[in-house]
Amino acid sequence: MEVDDIEMRTPEKKSSFVQFKKNFEDPVYKNKFICTMFLFWAFIVLGFSAGQGGPSFLDLMLITNTKVEQASALFTSGAIGFMIGAFVSGFLYEKCNKLLLLAACLVGSSMTSAVIPLCTPLPVMIAMYFLKFFMTAGVDTGGNADLLRLWGKDSRVFMQILHFCFALGGVIAPLVTEPFLAPKSAQPMITTDSANESHLLEYGYNSTIAYVQDLLGLNGISNNMTTASTEDTPKSQILFAFIITAVLFLSAAVPFFVEFFLRKVDKKRKPEDEQEDDRQRIPLPVYVITVALIGAFFFCYCALEETFMSFLVVFTVEGMGWTKPDGALVTSVFWGSFAAFRFLGIFFIKMLAPSSMIILCLVILSASLGAFLICSLFAVNIGIWISSVGIGLAISIVFPTTFTWVEEHVIKVTGKVTSVIMICAASAGMATPLLLGYLMEEVTYMWFSYLLFLQSVILLIIHIVQRLHAVFVLKKYHSAAEVESTNELAIPQEKGEMFDPNA
Repeated sequence: MEVDDIEMRTPEKKSSFVQFKKNFEDPVYKNKFICTMFLFWAFIVLGFSAGQGGPSFLDLMLITNTKVEQASALFTSGAIGFMIGAFVSGFLYEKCNKLLLLAACLVGSSMTSAVIPLCTPLPVMIAMYFLKFFMTAGVDTGGNADLLRLWGKDSRVFMQILHFCFALGGVIAPLVTEPFLAPKSAQPMITTDSANESHLLEYGYNSTIAYVQDLLGLNGISNNMTTASTEDTPKSQILFAFIITAVLFLSAAVPFFVEFFLRKVDKKRKPEDEQEDDRQRIPLPVYVITVALIGAFFFCYCALEETFMSFLVVFTVEGMGWTKPDGALVTSVFWGSFAAFRFLGIFFIKMLAPSSMIILCLVILSASLGAFLICSLFAVNIGIWISSVGIGLAISIVFPTTFTWVEEHVIKVTGKVTSVIMICAASAGMATPLLLGYLMEEVTYMWFSYLLFLQSVILLIIHIVQRLHAVFVLKKYHSAAEVESTNELAIPQEKGEMFDPNA
């Protein structure tokens, strides 16, 4: 019996590698796999760009000569651009060539990334932020849609890897950006030739022009021209960090252009037909309440995630008195824990049901943000580092796991439901930075900790209400609302499928 068991199990253990090697010999499968690798690299770059936003925020404030309250409009503009870009790219995705659309969005992201640090007037930078996030929304939306187009029902593991690649880029970004940040110091010295005297001027339009002229070797002396003192002026070299981002975006665009021009794209290839939903039709009032709860959950979650990622450096540097390198490093530590658990979540989801994973993560999130608040109040720096790791671990898989839970046990995630989720996520990015920027600037920087902890508690309450709603209300209309089948999470090795895609 033992020998028979070994003989029966060995093919199963080797099936993934054997199937991959066999399938890779198929030209169609090979092209799909290569295109998937292109998407992975594009999402690494996309995550790199997102992870650069927080550490570079203080330097962008210097360039535009603004404070937190005014500069927070950058995040709001980006959220509006992302929301509109997601809607437009979702429409265009069905109307034009997918590869060309992705390549165009990557090139647009590259161009806007390079221009942003050159925009010294705040309104111009706000406009460029809008355009950049408009383009990156196309990459995000198109990338996810293209992965589903390539693999259909077999895309679950690939989707987890795709979002892990995004997190990986976010880990690298602060480390690459930190060497180019301006030092934390007082106002730079400005010398006016016409008056032959020195005075203080914030790092704004004139000093930026002087810095660019100095880079180009054009910093000559002219009558009545204000020039920056090369000894005392704290120069931000954030331009070079954004140029690196622009180059990375271009490198991600090239494979899609090559694929478009040198290989005939199979436009008729579509994923397998979706299985029919066995759930009964939900009455409109109940459906509206259900979608509203889903939207409220994602609004609160995205508000929390975006707030922590974007304002962590500002809070630690301005509110806690840390140095900029330490602020960038704690952001990188957060992204590291975020990426690590997003990767491990691929395996943990096989052991725990989605609802259990969500509850566990939300409890850890509230506890970590509670610890972050206490450590902030009493200036326990080591506690801030540790709690930042816990926050990264907790929020890493909430978004994709909640999508899975909603699809399997609440309502079918249609295009309309997805649109509601995207609008709520973007709305959170528009409203929260303005509110938090005002509270931090006008009241106290501690509002960063207060607001985050409050959001985590609200998020946990909303999910509990969702679960009660699913059990006591939706139970009447479909059979999948109450019980989660562990068979749905089993590894279908007996089917001989590649990469255990449905696991």
